[in-house]
Amino acid sequence: MPRVPVKPEVMSPVGGEAQLRAAVEAGADAVFFGVNPARDQAGRAGRADGAGFHARAKVGFELEALPEIMSGLHARGVQGFVTFNVLVFDRELRQAEAQLIALAEAGVDALIVQDHGVARLAQQICPDLPIHGSTQMSITSAEGAELARRFGASRVVLGRELSLRDIERIAGQTDIELETFVHGALCVSYSGQCFSSEAWGGRSANRGQCAQACRLPYDLFVDGLQRDLGDARYLLSPGDLYALHQVPDLVRIGVDCLKIEGRYKDAEFVALTTAAYRKAVDEAWAGRPLSVTRQEEQDLEQVYSRGLAPHFMAGTNHQTVVRGRAPRHRGVRVGTVRGVTERGVLVELSEPLKPGDGLVFDPANWRAPEGREEGGFLYGLWQEGQQLDDAALARVRPGGVYELRFGRGAVDGRRVREGDPVWRTQDPTLAARVRPLVEAADPVYTRPVTAHFMGHVGFPPALTLTDEHGHSVTATLPDALGEARNRALDEAGLREQLGKLGGTPYHLESLTTDLRGAGFLPVSTLNALRRDAAAQLTDLRAQAPERRTAPRLDSTLAALPRTERAPAPAIPQLHVLVRTPEQLDAALEGRPDSVTLDYLELYGLKPSVERVRAAGIPVRVASPRILKPTEQNLQKFLQSLNAGILVRSGGLLEGLQEQRGPESGGRSRAGRN
Repeated sequence: MPRVPVKPEVMSPVGGEAQLRAAVEAGADAVFFGVNPARDQAGRAGRADGAGFHARAKVGFELEALPEIMSGLHARGVQGFVTFNVLVFDRELRQAEAQLIALAEAGVDALIVQDHGVARLAQQICPDLPIHGSTQMSITSAEGAELARRFGASRVVLGRELSLRDIERIAGQTDIELETFVHGALCVSYSGQCFSSEAWGGRSANRGQCAQACRLPYDLFVDGLQRDLGDARYLLSPGDLYALHQVPDLVRIGVDCLKIEGRYKDAEFVALTTAAYRKAVDEAWAGRPLSVTRQEEQDLEQVYSRGLAPHFMAGTNHQTVVRGRAPRHRGVRVGTVRGVTERGVLVELSEPLKPGDGLVFDPANWRAPEGREEGGFLYGLWQEGQQLDDAALARVRPGGVYELRFGRGAVDGRRVREGDPVWRTQDPTLAARVRPLVEAADPVYTRPVTAHFMGHVGFPPALTLTDEHGHSVTATLPDALGEARNRALDEAGLREQLGKLGGTPYHLESLTTDLRGAGFLPVSTLNALRRDAAAQLTDLRAQAPERRTAPRLDSTLAALPRTERAPAPAIPQLHVLVRTPEQLDAALEGRPDSVTLDYLELYGLKPSVERVRAAGIPVRVASPRILKPTEQNLQKFLQSLNAGILVRSGGLLEGLQEQRGPESGGRSRAGRN
């Protein structure tokens, strides 16, 4: 049966307290963050290198603060998901177990996990703690999602390289909860499959220490000759994902959660992106068209952007994903250089400007990318020798050429050339637009509650408040309701007073009443009843869930199947992996004990298998690391070779086991709800 659409959660990234507040006030349903573990008696803190078990080593909260953080989030109706998304070594399992217990007891709503072993251990420690398979698991198919379910996951975060059509195919084949990224940085590699940082600098991206090799400039050599790259020296630096316009499709497909990337970003970024996707989800769920304005889209581009686009969400087009001009924040393009004057720079504007804007002149088409870019804060605009006043600035239109002037010495005109793009990297008015969300004293985003007022003359009146998740409290006055001398209580008056929930995280969605007799309550007493009920509801929501936890590492390890290790051969064996037919020629001459074929292209694989088999040497074929929903035929092709298969894709492993059937230890596909 078709997947039942749900209203997706909006999940925001949090790197610190300021971002946490911004996410909550902008309307996030959930936030995700890392936690740095407490040190044990030996002074060890989590991983062997002393870091936390999350993939953003420079940000995160301290474990001791987590119970209070979770209580505050729950009081506001927001879930808190903790990233435990690195690979864990054997020597770190004791520390990992201790932190998993602490996280469960602190009331976190789910763990986001990369390591299948950690997922299974967490499920054993606390079966009530939900496990989400991280995007680092490289889940790009329904089979991959089912493998994660087998290790305890109730939700999977799909790879960021999937198109809408891919996501829809997966949603049609599994009932596990699906989460997908909709905004923020992209990796040039598949999620969880980048090893460049580890290979070149010893800093593993899968251990939270990515050195961002993709953001560096490169030279390109083709057949030994250097290729002129022009303005595209950053060959591995993708633009940023922007899928606001795809939200209606994701809602239709039935995706459970839309995720914003950016735990290193500031509070303004978190506030603006969260508010935008909050509005988009609400509108799509209500069947209304997306109402985002040009100013709102520019604000998203202004706060942080390497070039916003749907990228893989709209299908694979590598030339649009990686433009290669720059690796850093660009902001909004506002014009093109048309010349340099003695005191400024002539620019043909595509967007209005104002004094105080921060501008940068993009030199990617002629200057070494390592060089300093020219730019600064705009002092003023001149045209025909006259400085534009406020009235003239308001009349600036795209297509006009203006002289831009900066502070003395801020811009070296000799380093600016005609044709250079001009970007606004800072807009001083942006802070004013986002300030209500990042500096709010009282709750800005509120959650709906329903109210029921019971007022029977001669009995104590009571007010019941119920939130969207079913939490319900009843506040009762100590004295009986007296009869009215003049105006009696009625539904309209009660709605007016009980709806005054300012200063609380609630707004009144609906009211029902049960009135008997002509009763009367002073406004002050009714307000006190409302405040009491709201306070009780907040206290109830803030309570940590009751969970039972227990150390399970020893029993989990003991339960693993044991196999007898084969005795070491008397003579060392040589097993060779080759990636080209030319390498295979050399390998066969050496008569190895086995050959594994790891060809980039499958074309030519079958003849190579036959050559190895004809030489009397055992042969294997290496599977692709990634399989998308339309690539199941690759599995059939690999099996048709009648060779051993080196499986490097979780989805392929699950698919092969399903095909073998239960009698062979395989698994059947879970039924749909």
